[in-house]
Amino acid sequence: MMYLQASIKLHPGKLQDFISLLNDLVPILNKKHGWKLLGSYGGLVGRLNTVVDLWEVPDANAVTALLADPDFQKWGPRIHDIVEDEVLTILTKLPIG
Repeated sequence: MMYLQASIKLHPGKLQDFISLLNDLVPILNKKHGWKLLGSYGGLVGRLNTVVDLWEVPDANAVTALLADPDFQKWGPRIHDIVEDEVLTILTKLPIG
């Protein structure tokens, strides 16, 4: 299993819109693409308007597959209205512990 860390800078005042967006997208991403949201975290100190999502994804090609999905592309305008910048990082769990 692979993991995706999404470090997201929101447009000011868009946190509640982001929460609503994620609540709408999570069931779709889970059912259609096998993504599982492990947690979504809002920053209290540091860069303003920042959230970090941690997802469990099927493989390293999960982002490419999602972006190629025409159904997901329909969400683009809503996402663009909420998200100012996003950095995606594919991670693998280290054999610790």
